[in-house]
Amino acid sequence: MRRLHFSALILASAFQTALGQIVEGQWTYIVENGGATITFSTATGDVTIPSVLGGYAVKKVGGSWPPIFGESNTSVTSVVIPNSVTSIGRSAFSTCSRLTSITIPNSVTSIGHSAFYFCEGLTNVTIGSGVTSIGASAFQLCPSLTSVTIPDSVTSIGASAFHECTGLTKVTIGSGVTSIGTNAFYFCSRLTSITIPSNVTSIGIWAFYNCTSLVIAYLPARFASTYQNFGLTASQANFGLVLTASCSVSEGTILVNPDKLPYENGETVVISANPKAGFLFNNWSGDSTATTSSITLTMDASKRVTANFIQDGGDKDGDGLTNYQESITYGTNPNLKDTNSDSIEDGQAVALGYSPTFNFSALISHLQSHPPTGLYTASQMQAMAIGDLVLTKNANGSFTLNYDIEQSTDLQSWSLYQSFDHTLNDLPPDKAFIRIKAKQ
Repeated sequence: MRRLHFSALILASAFQTALGQIVEGQWTYIVENGGATITFSTATGDVTIPSVLGGYAVKKVGGSWPPIFGESNTSVTSVVIPNSVTSIGRSAFSTCSRLTSITIPNSVTSIGHSAFYFCEGLTNVTIGSGVTSIGASAFQLCPSLTSVTIPDSVTSIGASAFHECTGLTKVTIGSGVTSIGTNAFYFCSRLTSITIPSNVTSIGIWAFYNCTSLVIAYLPARFASTYQNFGLTASQANFGLVLTASCSVSEGTILVNPDKLPYENGETVVISANPKAGFLFNNWSGDSTATTSSITLTMDASKRVTANFIQDGGDKDGDGLTNYQESITYGTNPNLKDTNSDSIEDGQAVALGYSPTFNFSALISHLQSHPPTGLYTASQMQAMAIGDLVLTKNANGSFTLNYDIEQSTDLQSWSLYQSFDHTLNDLPPDKAFIRIKAKQ
């Protein structure tokens, strides 16, 4: 029996290898180009795609019909794609009707043909900054998709990529895009406006045909004679210049003057970057690399600039915390050493391991009125430390002993209690020795 069972295993393994398909749990995959490509899965519900199968990094998902979860899948509700994946293949998640959102990691460089075709429940998609191409029909017939941002890394948008995404109202196309395919946004009937970056050199026929809500499409001037080929009317096509100015909203704000669409050729625009508390302006990137917070651009083409901020490492109040730490990390006032006036500086509280916003006033008051045993006892109240003593010889031959008595409530901070100038008379004129000692 053991020999027969062992032989059966050998035959099964050979059969799988011959077909090039390997099954591991819920996942079926093939090995190609040194990595695993998932071709099918029985997973349901909230799915996390494994990063390794059979010792191979999972580099690709999908690649041919049917989709990896099968045709017309209604059981998969979410999918997490690992950072090992570099390619989403043809029809990978097509017809997953209950899939509502997807985040494509930065490791992915390409989204294949029909990758999310007819995912009718898909409302949100985040495209990673590593993607360079969006394949034909990649998001065709995704009627619940309302907005999409195509990152600057993308250079091409394939034919019918967003064909009949009838719920799509907003599209942001990154500055790196150079080509937009035929029917790319065909029948996106709720799309109201779109801006085509200046780098685009090719737009396919009927790219915006039947976009019935489209009020205005900003196009590079090179398309002035061909806009009708894209399905645009004369009233929709606009060949003015567009300025896109951006920054991290948590770090600062941008003021554009004048702020309008479109700009005339040769028009000047002043752009100012204003950091929020805890940040400093660093530089501009994009069509300007200036290091001054205010710049003037001449609109000889559509332009895109980004204001970059850095953490403010200064210490205005000298309490040992940076302005960034005070404003962002701890929520204290960078202009006050002791934000809550509790006699403990903000930096001291942090150094002791406490929040600088905690008010120690009540605790300090209690300790002062109820000193802990061993800190302030009756005998220790009489302890004296000798500080500076000055003995001055006067013109008449007498001497004056000058000294101060200081007091403290915490042995850290001292203040003047009383100052004394004591005249010493009748000392021997030629030589005298004196000493100060505590009275018994």
